[in-house]
Amino acid sequence: MAGEKGCLMLLAAALLLVGAVVGAQDRPRLVGAPVTIDDANNDEGLQRALEFAMAEYNRASNDMYSSRVVRIISAKRQIVAGIKYTIEVEVGRTTCPKPANDLQSCAFHDAPQMAKHTICNFVVYTVPWLNQIKLLESNCQ
Repeated sequence: MAGEKGCLMLLAAALLLVGAVVGAQDRPRLVGAPVTIDDANNDEGLQRALEFAMAEYNRASNDMYSSRVVRIISAKRQIVAGIKYTIEVEVGRTTCPKPANDLQSCAFHDAPQMAKHTICNFVVYTVPWLNQIKLLESNCQ
């Protein structure tokens, strides 16, 4: 009888352990922790933050041509007193001279001497309900 009870306790403990390990994948993340944005191309808030970051990038650049995003490498969202986006992108020089109004219609330079691709990390802080947005960090190499 005691052996049966011990086996049942051991079995129950093993099932709890397995459930904890398997269930950890579906557990919600900590509130306020950065979360990876899986579908970055369809995230409206991220796209607005990235558009703002690129406008600031082009304004600060001494290049006579505008640049735009080639691809989003990674993106994270963190809920703080607003929303903080941490974005890594590949940026390319376009054929449109500055200032360009519609960057998405600007083609990238094809000629090797004119093509310029850079990896940039942007941190954008936004408070949508107050219509505020700031570029906290811009690091390109």
